[in-house]
Amino acid sequence: MAKKILTFISFIFFSMTALPSSPLSMDLSDQVESDEMLQALPIVLKENPVVNDSHIRLGDLFSGLTEEDDKKIIAPAPALGKDAILTADWLYNVAKKNKINWVPANSQITVKVFHAAKEIESTEIKKFLLSELKKYGLPENADISVQKGVFPLLVPIDSDWQFSPVKVEYNSKKQSFEVKLDLIVNGEKKQELSFAGHAQIFIPVAVAKQDLEAGTVITQDDITVRNIIQESRNRRNRAANVEDLIGKEVKRFIHGGQTISDNDIKTPVMVEKGKIVTLNFTKGNVMLSAKGKALEDGEIGETVRVMNIQSKNIIQGTVTAPSTVSISSMDGRR
Repeated sequence: MAKKILTFISFIFFSMTALPSSPLSMDLSDQVESDEMLQALPIVLKENPVVNDSHIRLGDLFSGLTEEDDKKIIAPAPALGKDAILTADWLYNVAKKNKINWVPANSQITVKVFHAAKEIESTEIKKFLLSELKKYGLPENADISVQKGVFPLLVPIDSDWQFSPVKVEYNSKKQSFEVKLDLIVNGEKKQELSFAGHAQIFIPVAVAKQDLEAGTVITQDDITVRNIIQESRNRRNRAANVEDLIGKEVKRFIHGGQTISDNDIKTPVMVEKGKIVTLNFTKGNVMLSAKGKALEDGEIGETVRVMNIQSKNIIQGTVTAPSTVSISSMDGRR
């Protein structure tokens, strides 16, 4: 009987030892074992670490730490885009305070910690300023020169940012502007920004594609369009309108690439004083032609005096084509 009881107890004992451990006990033991393995590894100082938030942690400086030690905050991070130099003494004191088994090899050891940042491109800032200023009178054909502002403008890596306008002013007489903005990062106001400068108004002008000799009648192939900064309205040699150039005559030599002004061109003379011209007489549906002599120069559309060679009568007509004067029944007179 005693032998049977002993055999039963032995069976229960061996059965219990064969059962697997509970998940909880496995996790705890694995964590302890993992931490012990990490602590057994040598603690190594990292070279030139980069941080992405506002704090420096133990794990930013040392490798081989436990998960808990890795996340410990030990100092504020340097400013965005800046670095901080940590000396051997400072590092040793941090390690000692946090019971990290690390000693600097020599007193000259340093670590440079850099706070990573993303720069908001100046083109993005300028684009936003232009958009806001056009709501307050800046012409569509204008550009701006920013002479006062915050550059470079940095925000944390992978952050959501936007500008919120606070004050926008544009002075059309002085062509100057002032804009104040709030920089919003991840939904929070982080910085007040101020920008100021001047506007540049651009106008399209005609530019000679190649050298143009005096007397050249301008065609579409002779000119191109370029945007230039608008100058004073009192400028004597005002740039000519592109639409008005076709068919005009060049008064003086124009270099290729030169802006063509009103003083560089004239309407070509179609009828020259003293030259023989064709006279077209129109009455109703009947048109007769005769020869005449121009008594003055005339451009297309101008009224000039001519002499009928056959009758010697002096009459007036309208220049309608080269060397051609049209005379209606109401135009002609002695």
